[in-house]
Amino acid sequence: MVPLYILGLLLRFGPQHGYQIKKMIQEQLADFTQIKLPTIYYHLERLESSGFVSAQMDQEGSRPEKTVYSISEKGIENFNMLLSEELNMHYRPMFDVDAVFYFSDYVTQQELLDGLSKHIENLTSSLARITEHRAKTIPYMPEAMQPFADIIFEHHAAHYQAEMKWAKKSIQTIKGGY
Repeated sequence: MVPLYILGLLLRFGPQHGYQIKKMIQEQLADFTQIKLPTIYYHLERLESSGFVSAQMDQEGSRPEKTVYSISEKGIENFNMLLSEELNMHYRPMFDVDAVFYFSDYVTQQELLDGLSKHIENLTSSLARITEHRAKTIPYMPEAMQPFADIIFEHHAAHYQAEMKWAKKSIQTIKGGY
């Protein structure tokens, strides 16, 4: 997914240096992706070696040189292919916490309850952050993009809400005896 986002950002916003790409991911995409920011440069190097982006050194005044990346025609083709692949929408969620429940005979009931309660707190915070980000972002987007941004926000909000519902039901099940 990282190459898809990097190529898309370069296509949408034009040539950028690595720090600008990291900043856009952090400000615009952090609610929707799990991109580790230190890996951006690794992916930029791989995209460059594959011919999907080109790199050019740029210097503004007396500032240090920076590498500015641009998407190539080959990169645009790859971006479109990656988009098409993602439209297949193969959905098979994996939840690391399921391992804890599988081995629940090695943890106490209270540890499970505490973990689920903390999970609900974290989900509530994340949902509030997404709701705030949505309110701040959508009014400033081009009108044609607003419905699509709203789809993204709603998709994530629905998952957080479903996860909270599951966690609350799990607490009830555990308290009822397992």
